[in-house]
Amino acid sequence: MISLIHQLGYRVVAEGVETLTALDMLSELGCDEVQGYHIARPMTAAVFEGWLRDHPQVAG
Repeated sequence: MISLIHQLGYRVVAEGVETLTALDMLSELGCDEVQGYHIARPMTAAVFEGWLRDHPQVAG
């Protein structure tokens, strides 16, 4: 599925990533972006600004 989506010219976003194992697998398969509890729990915009400053590797 990831390969097909890339062939169509789209970026792939995986949602619901909850474990390092899932993150590693998606990375190996070429997934472009991920979101889920393994990265961070839901937070307000104000909290997110501070979190993003503390986790610059996530933004880039």
